[in-house]
Amino acid sequence: MSEKDINLVLIVSDEKNKAFYQNHLAAYDGIKLEVYPNFIDFRNQSEGKLYSGFLVDIRTLIKSSSGEKLLFSHLLQHFPVMRVTKKPGSDSFSGLLESKSLGRLKGQALLDAFINDLCCKIQPRDIPTGKQKGIFRSAYLYYSEDFKQEPEKAVIENLTVKSCYVVTNEACAKGDHLWLLPTELNKQTPIRCEINWVKPWTPGSLYLPGCGVSFINLMDEQIEQLSQLLKD
Repeated sequence: MSEKDINLVLIVSDEKNKAFYQNHLAAYDGIKLEVYPNFIDFRNQSEGKLYSGFLVDIRTLIKSSSGEKLLFSHLLQHFPVMRVTKKPGSDSFSGLLESKSLGRLKGQALLDAFINDLCCKIQPRDIPTGKQKGIFRSAYLYYSEDFKQEPEKAVIENLTVKSCYVVTNEACAKGDHLWLLPTELNKQTPIRCEINWVKPWTPGSLYLPGCGVSFINLMDEQIEQLSQLLKD
């Protein structure tokens, strides 16, 4: 990544509007653009990436779930974010930017300022996870999707809305799947998880054995409840 790279994310569900926004952004040098149809797809692919700012189609935002809007609010707190909408029957757009100094600008002038005065001047950063270090929570573990076997009583640590560390001595491997149900969630549907890495028990080890997992296909209600747990 060069010093001039501006890593932008465009979130828009409509294909025609997607092409419209991409055409306007093509006029700027140094932009690396990622495009997603919704916030969930973005969240699932954002791990380890650095970003400079976000362009969010207003119609896509309006149709988003409550969990996705919660993620949008999280982005507003940490990144330059511009909401945009294409004007019907024209090649122009309107935008909304939460900035006292730039708030009176409109259309292309607002996009220019968003990119050159905000996104260009910040160091690209990752998405803050809100990870809770050193806090242990109780959970039930299932190793098959039919949930017929008695669940393992386990403990999780380093909880985020996307992942956690599962303390367990059960034999497992990277790429395997398990199902996790934190006891504090009201939604009693286990979360499908993929194992990213494993720390097995060894004689004399100074760590808790277990595995790091990422959450797959979270329900909106689960996202909201996990987010609330991280605030408490």
